[in-house]
Amino acid sequence: MPSYKLTYFPIRGRAEVSRLIFKQAEVDFEDVRIGGEDWVKFKPNTPYGSMPVLEVDGKMLGGSGSIQRYLAEKFGLAGSNDFENAEIDSIIDAIGDLAQELRKLNSEKDEAKKAEMKTETFPKFFGIFEKLISNNASGWIYGSKVTYADFALYNVMGWVQTGAADSFPAIKKNMEAVETLPNIAKWLKERPESEY
Repeated sequence: MPSYKLTYFPIRGRAEVSRLIFKQAEVDFEDVRIGGEDWVKFKPNTPYGSMPVLEVDGKMLGGSGSIQRYLAEKFGLAGSNDFENAEIDSIIDAIGDLAQELRKLNSEKDEAKKAEMKTETFPKFFGIFEKLISNNASGWIYGSKVTYADFALYNVMGWVQTGAADSFPAIKKNMEAVETLPNIAKWLKERPESEY
């Protein structure tokens, strides 16, 4: 078995989906969380001057999306063929678009503008994911089993204020399904506290 080391800031952020994949797959990995001077020293050694970084037997892989896809395909949390993987990637891209909008929302200081952004952003994106999940008899966002797309949606929904998805029952049910996977439930109890 290869040795895995995942390095990121001391938050959930862009590394959490990879952590969820490791936990669901029951694969040991070194969960390294750095900041400050440690990050300054580590940065020149990263592939792109950013984190997360996954080391597999000492070889570095950068880019959160690349890391997630690699792990999901390796540990059975992706599609079963190239086209299914492409469809899951398209869902991941839409989730990434929501994440980008949430970053803009969180940095907006004007409360009126923030409220306006919420009325535009939440229904648009939540509607997309609600439809995908509702149209899938399994209750997962894609296919008949949990994939890393479910983990990506779960992670981003954790950045949204409590109650924002109350009128999207399929999303709520999907999030509950992720939380009750035994390996994920255990991780959610053990993981370090982080507001993001």
